[in-house]
Amino acid sequence: MNYRELATALEQLAHRLSKHADKLEGEALGSQAHRLLEDARKVAAQVDAHLASRKSGEWLLETLLRSPGAKRHLTLNALRKLVRETLGKRLKADALPAAKRELIDLAHAQASGQAVADALRGYLSEAASVKTGKKEKDALQQEFVALGSLSDEEFREAAGNRHLAELRRLASANGIPFTPKTPKVRLLHLIRHYGQRAVVNLMPPV
Repeated sequence: MNYRELATALEQLAHRLSKHADKLEGEALGSQAHRLLEDARKVAAQVDAHLASRKSGEWLLETLLRSPGAKRHLTLNALRKLVRETLGKRLKADALPAAKRELIDLAHAQASGQAVADALRGYLSEAASVKTGKKEKDALQQEFVALGSLSDEEFREAAGNRHLAELRRLASANGIPFTPKTPKVRLLHLIRHYGQRAVVNLMPPV
């Protein structure tokens, strides 16, 4: 579903209805308009619920649990440890798929979706950084140049929410100097600065 297209269509319809509201009449049109109003209210409620879920982090948590990184690195023992550390609970499930569903329910019950999602993202980043072969390094260097070519707003959207471990891997693969005490804000600034310089250096001479 293209929701931007839907929004545009509804905006255009709303403008026409507002402009010609006093001229519209007829039973057929009124009946369709009534159904549309009811449907609009239902969709609005579903949108609000979806956005609330995204805001709480539950949507992000579900996405991470389905991600390729989770399939490669997430084990039942790691998930149990994650639940103990973030929610103070013990998982009852003895199989990974069931444990994932139980984790989502626990996070929802404690309204802790965002905290669990952040912890899981950190775990997956650390697990992925254990193996840093040449292929991964090349990919991180290409990503570094791609980030350097973005506008400031695009860069904030692409890199601003990344876990510190991800940013450290990106910086290390591209020779950016930093220390274990370098804060996330400073690391983002360094990646932005050196990324833009890399893009300029790769540009062909005029």
